[in-house]
Amino acid sequence: MVIPVLNKLSTREQWLDFCRREAPYCFVEAPECLIDFQSTFLKITLLPNHSLVHDAVKYSLGSRSSMEPVWRLIKSCNWNIQHIIQGLEEMDFSSNVRDNSLLKAHTDLSVRKYFSRERCLVAPGSLGLLEPLMAVPDIWSAYHLAQMITHGQYKDLRNEKKLLQGASPYAGLEAPDSSEIILILLDPVEQCIGQKIDGRLHIFRGKQPFISLIPELDWPKPRLKKSAS
Repeated sequence: MVIPVLNKLSTREQWLDFCRREAPYCFVEAPECLIDFQSTFLKITLLPNHSLVHDAVKYSLGSRSSMEPVWRLIKSCNWNIQHIIQGLEEMDFSSNVRDNSLLKAHTDLSVRKYFSRERCLVAPGSLGLLEPLMAVPDIWSAYHLAQMITHGQYKDLRNEKKLLQGASPYAGLEAPDSSEIILILLDPVEQCIGQKIDGRLHIFRGKQPFISLIPELDWPKPRLKKSAS
């Protein structure tokens, strides 16, 4: 599925253009989020930089009877999606959300907060050129692993697949190449994560061992040499 990407959504004209689309369903670059306005409910999925959508927070706000309550809210926030998101993030969902100032003038509006179920989407900020990894992260996420492997910032790559539970790794089995590893890491369905064990960084696909390596976080060497003058 190809999802359009909008630069921003901060004026009345931009909202009208968005809603005139055959399917008002788009990524927004700033702030990075996924917007769905195909019914009487506006659904906003927050996409923090370099995160995968299966962990994203999602808000649904609207009325069963009409789009008018949502439009009144959008207008009262000066047509700026950033202002709407800031108001939603300030809400206390452990109490009566209608006490929040964002909703006081919109009595027909209901709002709900939950986690996205769209596990096969990748935020636009997670695509494109990956920068080298220059510091050891607190948590070895799939994105950090992809940065390191893309720039060859590692050594001693090993295949850690096992024949059976408790069996030793395949003898002499080659590890997949770097491009195949990157595709696996950036696929949300794979749920990859790294864990340091006995000096090696082990990468798991779900709960299954996949590969292991030793990080070397020096600045990567240039791939192309300048020609001599």
